[in-house]
Amino acid sequence: MRKETSRAIQGTWILTIASLFSELLSAIYRIPLQNIVGDRGYFIYQQVYPIYGIFSVLALSGLPVIISKVFAQQNEIESKSKLMKNIFAILLIISVAITGLLWLSAHHLANFMGDPNLYHEVRAVSLTFLLIPFEASLRGYFQSELLMEPSAISQISEQLVRIIVIIGAAMMFGKGLLNEYQMGTIANGGAFIGGLFAVIVLAVSLFVKRPFVKDDQNANLTFEKGLPLEIVLIIIFTGVTIFYQFIDSFSMLRLLMKFGRPLAEAEVLKGIFDRAQPLIQLGIVISLSFVSAIMPQLKSEKFDMNKQLIGKMMRVCLWLATAETAGLVALMPVINTMLFTNSDGSFALGIYMMSIVIVSGINLLIAVTSSDNEKNTSKLVIFLLSLVAKIILNILFVPRFSIVGAALATVLSELIILIGLLVIYSSDRGTLLIGRNFTLKVLASGLFMALCIRALEKFMTQYLSLTRMSSVLINLILIPIGVLIYLFMSKTLSILDKSEWKILPMGKLFVKIMRIK
Repeated sequence: MRKETSRAIQGTWILTIASLFSELLSAIYRIPLQNIVGDRGYFIYQQVYPIYGIFSVLALSGLPVIISKVFAQQNEIESKSKLMKNIFAILLIISVAITGLLWLSAHHLANFMGDPNLYHEVRAVSLTFLLIPFEASLRGYFQSELLMEPSAISQISEQLVRIIVIIGAAMMFGKGLLNEYQMGTIANGGAFIGGLFAVIVLAVSLFVKRPFVKDDQNANLTFEKGLPLEIVLIIIFTGVTIFYQFIDSFSMLRLLMKFGRPLAEAEVLKGIFDRAQPLIQLGIVISLSFVSAIMPQLKSEKFDMNKQLIGKMMRVCLWLATAETAGLVALMPVINTMLFTNSDGSFALGIYMMSIVIVSGINLLIAVTSSDNEKNTSKLVIFLLSLVAKIILNILFVPRFSIVGAALATVLSELIILIGLLVIYSSDRGTLLIGRNFTLKVLASGLFMALCIRALEKFMTQYLSLTRMSSVLINLILIPIGVLIYLFMSKTLSILDKSEWKILPMGKLFVKIMRIK
């Protein structure tokens, strides 16, 4: 049991560090991209990004998470071999159908997005869906065995290659060799090229380990009752932010133009709003990595044994997500300037950052309650209600408050899901493994840290004009101060116990230095 616990924690951090590095690369490449192509060029690249985001959810997080759980439920190697063959065949049919549908409807989707010239980009992104059977099935298998290294290496390889293609396209645009739409098409095509490299890494890992035998058609496959709905829930909730971004892609431009904004200005505003996406993705990486490690441990016969560990991992994850959210909200004008040369839209982006802790909470609650077939339908209804709310709130808020309205619409829609889940389990809060007292302490610590950092940032910017260089200096000073404040509050309020501190990287060192008892 102790060995399995150690593997689970180690696997979590391997995948977390790899995902953080991958998303950090994703955030960093947007700096030269936006600087070279400008806010309008950035908008053109980013407008079809939610389609890639759906691929990312299917290939990187949602499908591998649920597939890992199904693999973990099989007791025989013959069953796992048969399962791999069946999963691959089903995913291949679905992915070919999705690619064909996107390719054929590219013109209509581009028109619906408000710019008919985007259809080449839609087609470029559609090709990535052909890689889903390879990436999702192999990642799911490795994660079920708590072997996170293949997933981690493939993820980093995929992102590196993709970024090389994107920056190459931006540089060609900067030299006048490509127009904005050609740049966007090549840049979005980088997702397919990067995905091919990920498939190669995963296939080589599978060949080296040779885990499967020739499958026995008589082998028995074990499936939980209500698995199809559980699959749907895990996929949509691990990618919940992508669905809101999809709604923004199809509505924001039209809403801004309908109420008096010229097309060029509306595209620039949408480009500024899209600056938040890499930061949001970077923020929720931790919760998705924790979910990836938690899911294989939810087998019915092992759940009671692993319940204590799962609860500890969930609390540590929420503790980290709160710190991320508070820091990004407090320092948004400085971070925005450091990354994108100016602080335009910082108030809207600060509001948007609240999605990190909300979505992290949603991911954790959905993961730990995914097998609750009686309430899974209610969760799906809540999700659909949140999408309807996002559409309505966009219509109400965007014309009046511009991108601030879009950020508010997203956060409020996410809160509908979080509050809905808490209401559903109000009579059985023990199922959620996160107590009310813990939650209040974490939020209080995050708020206190944010207020302190915000006050210090205001003080420093009175004496320093906010430029890219000064913003780097301010971040280098205030981020460590924020970390110390948050650690001090966490120890003072006894938010984490000794065993939970040890889950963190260098946790034993934290325990020793902070004298945690």
